[in-house]
Amino acid sequence: MRGGGVRRTDSSKQAPRRRVGLAITTLLFTLVTACGGSGNSNDTEERQGRDGDGDQKSKPTAFPDRGLIVTASCSKPSDDQVRVTVTGWDAQTWEPTASRTFPVPAAAVDDSGYFTRMADSPLADLCSNALDDIGVTDDGPRPIPQSSLRRLFDKDYTRMAVVLIDRETEATRVGYVDTSGKVTELSAEEAEEFADVPQEENAVFSEDGSAVWFTEFDEGTVRIASRSVSGDHARTEQGSGALNDMNARLATVGDPARGVHGVDVRISPDGRKALAHIDGYSIVDLPQRSAVLGAETDGSYISFDINCYGWVDEVRVLCGPRGSAEDPDRQNSFFTLDTSGLAGVDEVPDSAMGEPIIPATERENTVQAISPDGKQMIFASLQGSRLTYHLSSTAPGASPQKISEPRAEEAMSAGYVLEWR
Repeated sequence: MRGGGVRRTDSSKQAPRRRVGLAITTLLFTLVTACGGSGNSNDTEERQGRDGDGDQKSKPTAFPDRGLIVTASCSKPSDDQVRVTVTGWDAQTWEPTASRTFPVPAAAVDDSGYFTRMADSPLADLCSNALDDIGVTDDGPRPIPQSSLRRLFDKDYTRMAVVLIDRETEATRVGYVDTSGKVTELSAEEAEEFADVPQEENAVFSEDGSAVWFTEFDEGTVRIASRSVSGDHARTEQGSGALNDMNARLATVGDPARGVHGVDVRISPDGRKALAHIDGYSIVDLPQRSAVLGAETDGSYISFDINCYGWVDEVRVLCGPRGSAEDPDRQNSFFTLDTSGLAGVDEVPDSAMGEPIIPATERENTVQAISPDGKQMIFASLQGSRLTYHLSSTAPGASPQKISEPRAEEAMSAGYVLEWR
């Protein structure tokens, strides 16, 4: 296993950050616990057998299908039990409507050495703030995460994928944990005493939650595989390719499921394209099979000079300038980029770039969520040390409206927005 936990690339860095919401995160956890979230799981956490069932006996409140913003945060309260909290917020009132709290298994965190470490996975990315010494922390507003973070959880947020570490052999095996803290390990023990131990990382669910997908690395090759959450959990090979970047993560898409391994991957709504970082931002045509994205992947290079946050429809992505914009009218603004005519071009034509969406400003702005129809966005705006949140159309010439609901800051500062339903 490669130690080190969370790694960051320049492509994922946004405007300078400030530390916000630490007390709010603690408050959020307290609220969730009071509403029925899990407490200390030491008495309930157990390593399940290959037929283990991690479902809760009592069904928690379901997450509504519409009008909901879902966030995820990771915290380490005073009892030293790392926890991940998923909360659904009403998109109009900003009141919490549903929540889940997942105790992170002790076997997923290796603190036996000088530094705490977790196996490479979206969970390690999410928990980088709670466990400061596993990697670079992100302070302040967090942009829309790459697609892999949503797949850390199953469809209904009842299970969370984990990578379990054997401290003695350094084997890493995939599984999942439920809100009671019950762990189901999907990987079998070695059949032969002298066999190599598994090195499974990047655990994520398929969209339908029927399997946990993961990666393995072997002499410069990435192998994508999966294990069903039912039956005998046998390993199924899904694809392979040359390793291009140690910072890459695995996402899943579609039915039947496909795995996509790459850096800063954000998959289009129809699953046909992805925004990814390959020597700069690129638009990638996704094959109808699992793929390891790299220099040989079919797609179109965009630029080093812009940040792109996510898709507003099947062909347009929402972007903004990185640093100072050449056009002063685009300074710290946003625009949409039409990707339909970029194949084979060496430079993005001006005609593909939409007009500025919000007025040019000296504020540092970060998109945190895009509505399911792509017509609205929520962004954080930092002016000096003052951080505010705004709702805006994604059409050119929009007038951003400050979000004034009392719970909005609590929701947006606690972690990442997984989805806006």
